[in-house]
Amino acid sequence: MIALRSITKRYEVGEETLTVLKEIDLTIEDGEFVSIMGPSGSGKSTLMHILGCLDLPTAGSYRLDDIEVAERTKRELALLRNQSIGFVFQNFHLLPRMSALRNVELPMMYAGVPRAARRARAAQLLTQVGLADRARHLPTALSGGQKQRVAIARALANSPRLLLADEPTGALDQATGADIMELFRQLHEAGMTIVIITHDPSVAACAQRTIRLVDGVIQEEGRA
Repeated sequence: MIALRSITKRYEVGEETLTVLKEIDLTIEDGEFVSIMGPSGSGKSTLMHILGCLDLPTAGSYRLDDIEVAERTKRELALLRNQSIGFVFQNFHLLPRMSALRNVELPMMYAGVPRAARRARAAQLLTQVGLADRARHLPTALSGGQKQRVAIARALANSPRLLLADEPTGALDQATGADIMELFRQLHEAGMTIVIITHDPSVAACAQRTIRLVDGVIQEEGRA
């Protein structure tokens, strides 16, 4: 599903050039569950932005489902993100004035799904993540774990092939984080390709394979 070849990312900082990723080669197969670990500044968030087509590499090739990402227009990349990639963030990124149901509907609104169909799909997804009874609640009335479940339901709204999660348990207590990781495990068993960025070894251990980044270079890959 994912093929990175010689991926390099540089930023111009004043008169200096900062190289965040250095000649990254990485393949992730359809249906894999992969974790990416590394200390702060290792480049793991930059790598996730590239995987999610939120940013483009300075050099190298990224093919997603055999699509060369660099050859796509901004509009095509936006469509690719909406239809093929689901995002889960540490701080949930829910819209505070919208109910859980409306938050889950959002990606389908952008995709042009009719109201009745997207509402039914959102309700089904909230049931799937165990929040059928919280559909009408605003995010302020939900716990951290419940907010993350809403975020996961939203990420699944358009049936993406790839789920990217950036520190999905970072804002949660240990028990709630374990519940969220169990939900990811169930999604993987159902065939979802999942990539998780984490600093937590216990979270990384839930994946089939762990990739360790240090100073923008892959230092080690390990399989469970």
